[in-house]
Amino acid sequence: MTHLNRPALRAIALATFLTLVPITLLVPGLTELVSGEHGGTRFQAHLFVSLNQLTGIIAVPFVMHWHRTLPDTRLWIFALLALDAVSFLGMGAAESLGALFAWRAIDGLAHLPAVTLLILAANRAGGERRGASLGVVAAALMVGVGVGAPVGGILVDRDPALVYRVGAALLTVAAIAAMAIPQVDRTGDASPRSRYAWDRSRVASWMPLAYGFADRFLIGVFVSTFTLFLAEVHGATAATRGMLMSLFLLPFAALCWPAGRLADRVGWYGPIVTANVLFGLVYASYGFLPLSLLPVAMVLSGILSAMMFSPSLVLVSEFARRGAGEGLFGVFQVAGAFGFLFGPLVGGLLVETMRGSDGAPAWKLIFAVVGVLLIGLGLLSWRILGRLSAEWKVMAPVA
Repeated sequence: MTHLNRPALRAIALATFLTLVPITLLVPGLTELVSGEHGGTRFQAHLFVSLNQLTGIIAVPFVMHWHRTLPDTRLWIFALLALDAVSFLGMGAAESLGALFAWRAIDGLAHLPAVTLLILAANRAGGERRGASLGVVAAALMVGVGVGAPVGGILVDRDPALVYRVGAALLTVAAIAAMAIPQVDRTGDASPRSRYAWDRSRVASWMPLAYGFADRFLIGVFVSTFTLFLAEVHGATAATRGMLMSLFLLPFAALCWPAGRLADRVGWYGPIVTANVLFGLVYASYGFLPLSLLPVAMVLSGILSAMMFSPSLVLVSEFARRGAGEGLFGVFQVAGAFGFLFGPLVGGLLVETMRGSDGAPAWKLIFAVVGVLLIGLGLLSWRILGRLSAEWKVMAPVA
C-alpha cells in the first residue's frame, strides 16, 4: 500500500482523541479523588498519577509480543480500550484506597499499549505519507490532553465521581471507533519485520529512544517545575497558569499535522535538529523573561515542540521499516513513559538542590540547565543523524 488510507486515519484520530481525554480528566481532581474520597496522602496522590505509567511500561512489551502472534491490530485496540473503560468504572466504584490503586494499575495496563497500537496503525495507514498520518495522530493526542484537563476540572467541581463515569463513556466510544478502522496490513517494506531488532552497537539506534524520552521528559518538567515557578516568582493565578499552558499546548496540537506533512516533503532530519536547538534556547530563556513576554515564549515552545514531535515519529517509522521492526513503536512509548516519570522527579530535584544565596530556587539556572541539555541533544542529532540521513539517501528505496 502506497497511498494514504483516509477512512482508517479518521477512525484512528477519533479513537486517539477519545482515549487521551479520560486520562487527563483525572489530573485536576487528584486531591478530591485520592485524598478527599479515600483519605490518601499527598505522596499517594502523586503515586496515583505515576502508577498507570509504571504498569503501562510493563504491559507494552508483552502486548507487542502477543500482537505478533495475533496480529489483528483493530481487535487489540478495541479490547484494550474496553478494558480501560472497565477500569474507570472500577475506580469510580472503589471502596478503599487499595482498590482504587488496583484499578488504576489496570488502567495503565490497557492505556499505554492501546496508544502504542494506535500510533502503529497510523503508521501503516500512511503509506508513503507517513509524516502526515503520524502528524494527525500526534495532533489528536495533544488535543485530547488539552481538552481533558479543563473539562476534568469542571466535572470535579460538580461531583468528583463524574470524571470516572464520563471517562468510561468516552473510552467505550473510543473502542467502538477503533472497530471502524479498516484492517491495514504492513506496507511492502524490504524488511517487513514485526519484532524489534535493535542494533545496540550503533549510536544512531539510540536516537529514536532519546527523542521518545526527551519529548515527555520536557513536558514532565514543564507541568511541574514551570507551574511552580509561575506561582512563586510571578505570583500568577491559577487562571494565568492555565492560560500560559494552553498557549503552549494549542499551537503544539494545531501544528503536529503540518509538521508531519513538512517531514514528508523535506525529510525528518532538518526539522527535528533545527527545532531541537531552537526549543532549547527558548526553554533556557524562561527564567530570564518577564511575565509579559512568557506568552510569546509559550507559543514559540508549542510551535517548536510540534516540529520536534511529528518528525521524531517519522524517524521511528524510518527505523522500523529499515529493519528495526514495528516493535520499535512500543519501545519508543516505553522510553516516553520513563521520560514523563523522570521529568517531575528531576525538576523537583533541581528545585531543591539549585538555590541562590537567599535560599530560593535558582530558577534561571534550572531552566538554563534543561535548555542546554536539549540543545546538546540537537547537536548530537546533527552529528549522528546527519550521517544516517546521508547514508539512507544513497541507499535504494525501501518500499
